[in-house]
Amino acid sequence: MELRRPPHTDEGPRPDRTVRILLVLNLLLLLGLGAWLYSRSEGGTSPAEAERDRQVASKLKAAGAFDEAASLFEKYLGSGQSSGEARAKIAYSLGTTYLDRGQYERALRWYYEAEALGAGSLAGEVGQKIVHCLERLGRHHAAKAALSSRVQLAADPVQRSEADPIVARIGENEIRRSEVERTLDDLPPEAARAFADPARRGELLKKYVADELIWRKATRLQYDDDPEVRQRHAALLKQLAVSRFVEREVLGKIEVDEADLKTYFEANAARYQESSGGPDGPNQAGQGAGDRPPLSFEQMRSAVERDYRIFKMQAAYNSMIEAELATDDVELFPERMTSPEGKDAP
Repeated sequence: MELRRPPHTDEGPRPDRTVRILLVLNLLLLLGLGAWLYSRSEGGTSPAEAERDRQVASKLKAAGAFDEAASLFEKYLGSGQSSGEARAKIAYSLGTTYLDRGQYERALRWYYEAEALGAGSLAGEVGQKIVHCLERLGRHHAAKAALSSRVQLAADPVQRSEADPIVARIGENEIRRSEVERTLDDLPPEAARAFADPARRGELLKKYVADELIWRKATRLQYDDDPEVRQRHAALLKQLAVSRFVEREVLGKIEVDEADLKTYFEANAARYQESSGGPDGPNQAGQGAGDRPPLSFEQMRSAVERDYRIFKMQAAYNSMIEAELATDDVELFPERMTSPEGKDAP
């Protein structure tokens, strides 16, 4: 009997090469769409949106809403929709705005932003403004260090200056004079004045390097993890944060009006006359205390402004304390501060 192969039957259509290609293309399209949506959700900004932010920020700045304008400008600067120098010009403009308003810390923040973005042709002015802000903030040694460490060259505006030489090396780490001098701002006033003497700068350098070496050894022995050290570090951090908060939220918002200064001077005129002894000084020959002509407001303006700022700061600080105590669930037991074993006084 002859055996034959059974007839072939078609079991249905199979996906051919074209169908596979279409499926792959669709998958790639979906992946691309998902990536685009993800980038949008992560904060990506389109050129149109960035330009809108810039326009709105410019209008807010013109209207005097500087904080709101700064927030939008910061968003625009982060979008990367323009060149680094163009963004640096915006940061420089914001810094100058805050500088004109006497808000030196905010101005310094934006000048550093301009420097980081690559100030280009503005590099020289940005460097000068940074030094100016540091001086205004009382960071005199930091200002001097910033001034000496900057060389305004078109190719590299932040190159080290020959006026800021290497004064020490620890292994491969180089220490510049500006780094050592900057520590003077953090010393107690008496120590800062003593080390500011050029004859004692060698001692300051020795102390700086010794402190660095001891710090490295202490960390190797894990003294930075000591419970008492960590507790004191937390307390110090709290004090620094409170000081910075008061500096920005209280001192930074004090505005001095000429009329208020004159009113304050008139209310305290006798005190200023007594403290100064008159324009020619106290105890002038043939001139009694009642014979001296009274000092004018213009003669005492700097002292009046200083005292008025202190007065306003104390009043604002006390108001802030009372407001904080009133808004939170707080109970005070001052009698326990002095009574034996912390018990309530009878």
